[in-house]
Amino acid sequence: MSEAVSLNPEDFVEGGLVDDVNVEVEACSFGMFDYNGKVVPGVPSLHLEGKTDDGEGVDQYYSMGSANDWIPSEDGSQLLAVGKATAIRLSSNGGIFLKHLIDAGFPADKLADDITILNGLYAHMVRVPAPKRSGLEKKPREDGRTFEDTILVVSEILSLPWEKKKPAGAPKSAGGTKAAGKATTTKATTKATTKATPKKEEAPDDEGIEDIATEILLELLAEAGTLTKKELPAKIFQSYKDHPRRTEIIKITFDEEFLSNGPWEYSDGTLIAS
Repeated sequence: MSEAVSLNPEDFVEGGLVDDVNVEVEACSFGMFDYNGKVVPGVPSLHLEGKTDDGEGVDQYYSMGSANDWIPSEDGSQLLAVGKATAIRLSSNGGIFLKHLIDAGFPADKLADDITILNGLYAHMVRVPAPKRSGLEKKPREDGRTFEDTILVVSEILSLPWEKKKPAGAPKSAGGTKAAGKATTTKATTKATTKATPKKEEAPDDEGIEDIATEILLELLAEAGTLTKKELPAKIFQSYKDHPRRTEIIKITFDEEFLSNGPWEYSDGTLIAS
């Protein structure tokens, strides 16, 4: 006989939060997430899609840092450096997710620069508290209760993407790869596994890129009047989604010499239409 559910609000749980379940990862990619319209044009994020053993959908975004430092590749498989940052911060939600993944036994040498390597992963996932971030403290609800932010992470790997998937409902302690394949995580290893660099065969061709970038910046300035150097990566990423050389264009906008010699005024990190 089925047990009746409690109608007491004190017994309710936060709606929509997947926790303490087995998840089959169906697709992982990098993209720009706007937090349902709250942050435009968005922040570079890892997007994980999957399903639980019960068929419940899992749709999670993990912020990777600032759009001034990173942009997703055209196919979403990589995170490309466009600023001064050289490695993902461990304090970002994406860094926390990847650190837990390695700690659970995912081979560090397999986690290079292509996030689609996680497609097909079958793992037990739980929520851990998100780090406290200045200025982003949770405000109490009308009823006075406060729910802290959490991050869904891998606690145990049940089968790796290239292995035969364990049957649905497999106990989280049965046969996981945590003990057998646990990778030692050092500072150097973490930096190597999270550093985002383009593949060698995708090295950009610089021919004519200054002229193209100049034309695009003039178009943006004609619309906005003024633009700061920090705004340019997100602005170009959003406005020129289909441009075949978008990544190269964004990179050159970090060149002070280029910005200082364009057909516009440039001072203290701000471009002004002439």
